[in-house]
Amino acid sequence: AVGIIAAQSIGEPGTQLTMRTFHTGGVAEVFGRVDITSGLPRVEELFEARVPKGAATIAEIDGKAELIRDGERRTLLITNTEMYRDEYTVPKGAKVVVKTGDKVEQGDILAAPKATRKKAADKKTTAKKTKKAADKEKAIIAAEEGLIARTSGEVAVERGGRIAVIFEEEESRDYVIPAASHLHVHDGDAVHAGQPLTDGPLNPQDILGIQGPEAVQMYLVEEVQKVYRAQGVTINDKHIEVIVRQMLRRVRIDSPGDTALLPGQLVDRFRYEETNAKVLAEGGEPATAQPVLLGVTKASLNTESFLAAASFQETTRVLTEAAISGQVDKLLGLKENVIIGKLIPARTEVHVEMPPVTILELPAALMAQIEAPDAEGNQGDAGGANGGLAAELKALANKDDTGGKTAADEKPVAATADEVKD
Repeated sequence: AVGIIAAQSIGEPGTQLTMRTFHTGGVAEVFGRVDITSGLPRVEELFEARVPKGAATIAEIDGKAELIRDGERRTLLITNTEMYRDEYTVPKGAKVVVKTGDKVEQGDILAAPKATRKKAADKKTTAKKTKKAADKEKAIIAAEEGLIARTSGEVAVERGGRIAVIFEEEESRDYVIPAASHLHVHDGDAVHAGQPLTDGPLNPQDILGIQGPEAVQMYLVEEVQKVYRAQGVTINDKHIEVIVRQMLRRVRIDSPGDTALLPGQLVDRFRYEETNAKVLAEGGEPATAQPVLLGVTKASLNTESFLAAASFQETTRVLTEAAISGQVDKLLGLKENVIIGKLIPARTEVHVEMPPVTILELPAALMAQIEAPDAEGNQGDAGGANGGLAAELKALANKDDTGGKTAADEKPVAATADEVKD
């Protein structure tokens, strides 16, 4: 099993790693890193998804950095400004009352109706008016009331009877920087989401929330490899990736939609996708969820198999909860099959679904020879040469699609034809 091979590939070289967390004696205090975790404790810290000591502050949004000093207190403000356009179509018969470059507030009039326009309120309509008449009335009402700005901003009058209001939306985040931390950015620098602002190790949970699952997977693999490379140990990335994949196999339900899932429930990612696919096929609303990073201990306890979880830790609690909720173990993994003494679901051959074998109808003359009695009076599958051939053809015709072999599989068709002639 790939999981066991991965654990052995990581654990065996782990015996060569250092077992200590050393103190720098004040040398690194200037940069905010006093205790540096390395060696085996660092690998354990990564695989358990723990918050590291002296974790770095990470930018949550893209933007421009501004350093604000208040005595000894330092605050880093990141501001992101986005420009938007709100476009309007000037109603027929209305006059534009603004020009390009004007500043307008929400509710200001952009285009006013002409004084000669007849009021829409005086227009009598019937209950059975056509769509064309209804659209015409809407245009008249818009011209009577004028074109109103929905947002505040700067006006841009364009050709074709269109007006655009250009406005900006500002998003900001502020971070209090500890006095002992060393800043990686300066006043006025452009930063991107996920960029470390201070010195120190990164928190994998922050990377997951800001940059997503793929970024945290790459970070964990690279950080584990750094520890082993420092000791001169070479490990293939695939072994670490197998473990990291299990750490990100769960999602937390935000909104259940039309599914039977519960808000806040931890669900296997494949079960979540399968449930949503069924609901979408039935025309329902799918559930929404967020990926969750679990340490290997919690990931093992949150497996679908309660037998595998009980064999790891907290046996009493796991078995009690399984009994109360009426869980069913489908015995798809290694540990649960070993526990009950069943063959493990692991093999080296590849099972290929083969189409069923179809034998075409044989010529009448050949069938007559097959069914004819031999010298001893035996006929068909009762015995004799012809009987043996009939039995083989019958077995071949009845062969299922499981790929099982019969005597006809090993006997060429030409040989059987010669046997019939003899």
